[in-house]
Amino acid sequence: MALTRYSYWLAGTFVISFLTLVAGVGAAAALGRQGAAEDWRRWGDVGQTFGVLSAIISSLALIAVVLGARIQHREMQRSSAAGMSMVHLEILKMSIADPQLAAVWPEFRHGLSETENRQYLYANIIYQFQLTSLRLENATDEEVLSCMRYIFRSQAMRDYWAAAAEGRSSLVPGSFEHRFASKIDELCRDINAAVAANSRSARPQSDHLHSVEASA
Repeated sequence: MALTRYSYWLAGTFVISFLTLVAGVGAAAALGRQGAAEDWRRWGDVGQTFGVLSAIISSLALIAVVLGARIQHREMQRSSAAGMSMVHLEILKMSIADPQLAAVWPEFRHGLSETENRQYLYANIIYQFQLTSLRLENATDEEVLSCMRYIFRSQAMRDYWAAAAEGRSSLVPGSFEHRFASKIDELCRDINAAVAANSRSARPQSDHLHSVEASA
């Protein structure tokens, strides 16, 4: 998106420069045909004006070059970050496929079965993918949080998040991932509270049903 806007802006700058050049050449040609001294003085003043315009256009061109360099640098950073994230995800996928490689990673929680550990590693891939999408601006905050809100309806996902709390404690406060993890913490608490509330509301109905069955 930024690269497209820059392309339009750069094209506009070149069009203005070209039109200014054409106008200057046309004026010089017309003046050459007339050749009056008064006209020459008048067009001398116009020439000074064109000099100012030329300086302005040169400044705009310089700004365009600087903006282009900044945008290119940003795109290179995005590509590098995307590449590193893909490598990280591939490493996690390898650990899911091979329990011996999974043993290299610290335990999410002591006493996890092999199946649970693989589930948690997979949950970590989901989390890392959403984090990367947000970091690279491939998705908005609301889109990512909406997706995570759906995923965290899974008890296994919430269990993973609770088990990985110790690992998140090393995140630098105020960093990008720390802010994102804080939002997921809040989201997870809300879902856990909703699940607990639903369980409490369902329990009296279940107790009433059991009492009816017992009396029958």
